[in-house]
Amino acid sequence: MKKFLIILLSFSFNSFIAQSDTLCNPSFEDSLNNWGTFCNGSSVGTYTINNSSAYSGNFGLEMNVSSISPPSNTCALTSCSLDLQQGKFYMISFWAKSNSFNDVLVVLQRTSAPFTNYIDKTLTLTTSWKKYELYTSDSNSVSNLKIKIKPQVDGVYTFDDFNFIPITTLPTNVEICNGDFENGLSNWSNSNNNGNISVFSDSTNFQNGNYGAKIVVSNSNNGQPIFSSCKSDINKNKKYKIHFWAKSLFGGDQMIVTSSLGSSPFTNYGMETFTISNNWSEYTFLTESDSTIYANVRLAKFKFLNDATYFIDNVWIEELPIQPYFCDGDFETDLSNWTQTINNGAIASMSVTPSQAQNGFQSAMVLINTVGTSPGSIQLTSCKTDIVKDSIYTVSFWMKGSANNMSFNAISSLASPPYTSFASNSFSTTNNWKEYCYSFSHDSTIIGNIRLLKIQFLDVGTFYLDDATINSSDYICSSISSINNTANKSFKFFPNPVTNTLNINNLNNEFSYVVIRDFNGKEIQQSSLLNKNKTSISTVYLSKGMYFLKMMKLNGEIYNSNFIKN
Repeated sequence: MKKFLIILLSFSFNSFIAQSDTLCNPSFEDSLNNWGTFCNGSSVGTYTINNSSAYSGNFGLEMNVSSISPPSNTCALTSCSLDLQQGKFYMISFWAKSNSFNDVLVVLQRTSAPFTNYIDKTLTLTTSWKKYELYTSDSNSVSNLKIKIKPQVDGVYTFDDFNFIPITTLPTNVEICNGDFENGLSNWSNSNNNGNISVFSDSTNFQNGNYGAKIVVSNSNNGQPIFSSCKSDINKNKKYKIHFWAKSLFGGDQMIVTSSLGSSPFTNYGMETFTISNNWSEYTFLTESDSTIYANVRLAKFKFLNDATYFIDNVWIEELPIQPYFCDGDFETDLSNWTQTINNGAIASMSVTPSQAQNGFQSAMVLINTVGTSPGSIQLTSCKTDIVKDSIYTVSFWMKGSANNMSFNAISSLASPPYTSFASNSFSTTNNWKEYCYSFSHDSTIIGNIRLLKIQFLDVGTFYLDDATINSSDYICSSISSINNTANKSFKFFPNPVTNTLNINNLNNEFSYVVIRDFNGKEIQQSSLLNKNKTSISTVYLSKGMYFLKMMKLNGEIYNSNFIKN
């Protein structure tokens, strides 16, 4: 008898423990047992268990609701009581469909004050069975929660095969919901923000598809109305480009577009101000975060600065490859992407010049009359960029001086305090073009805060800088100290960045072949240039990222460059 009782008690205790974070009757095979239903206010709903509503098994649930007017008049389906255990995340999943593209609000909510929501998301159901997954972002211990399913519009909703399971790590879901507005304004929200805003689904003004969003703004002098995408995730150490198409009725109207935290303090992870034309145009901005955030980032938040009628369509997100790059490393435009520093009593000037190009048509020229009191008094610094953890990079650049043995430092470092140096090198010039190379790595991924090349000029005279590139670890620095400028100008490739085809001009037939390598130094393709003054190489098969070109001249000289595949 004692043995029997012990077994029984043990069974009951284990059942109770399992019940605490296990969903009861998840597939409605036991009718509506352990599920609750209610309708508030004037809302009306029926809840039917039948075979025709089953995704799998014998039974599923059909909700038929009418007179829904959230938040006060609504119907809901509620689960049994659930607990969150310490150190665990949880996934809620279920299969569902609707008679139209109807919205449902799904929350995982405390059953007592303060009624905290541990999941809170609006989903747009389709007319076919689809599996939906939602995740908690809190790994603390919490008791007495229930899943609540609340239809947001009148309609027929069908559910089956709920699940509630603990997981150790969370996936991320970086998305802009209904970014093409083909499901009307679902998953988007707006706020007057002390001004006035009215938003409409527009079937007459769209960039693509059948619908766009029309936003009418007034009283913007008192505040800037806001139009926002759904709450989403964002990944640590990822860089994203947000795309959107927009126009305004008369043009010239401004908006601020951000990716920002969906709750206080509303931290911005990317922000740009745009002046919108009266024709459909595509606009982009970058966003990134130094931490992973779940279900609380609005990736596209539009803040309108002028009273006007705006149109928005095709809002989408692109994940960019994490990789280092030089902005205008060939100096073929100007120095706008390079930071110029002249202080501490130094007298100098910096510009681009067509007279001394190592390759192409221009180089950077630094004319120094008086050096400053510290090594950093005269600096030319590349743009901010990224590096990937434990990757080995080789920085290369070409330099010459108005005399031999003019001293300079070349540094790769953080772009913000404490300006940690990953590589610091001392060099001296020759009076001919010479390639300088050095390598570095770092033990963490850094987004948007690396200066690949900081040149400190230490002597009076004229320095020329050209063709700064970032290369893989196996890059071999050129042994050629001087290359004929005319010969280099005879080789051009375009476009850069490239999408489908890389065009190469070998105008004087001085180059014999070209090799494309990936960032790890692996040879991808080799093409002959013999007796060809023009050739085209397909890049359709290449993945997004940086690639390197190695060109061999007939006399054995080697020319290196790089390009970006979009």
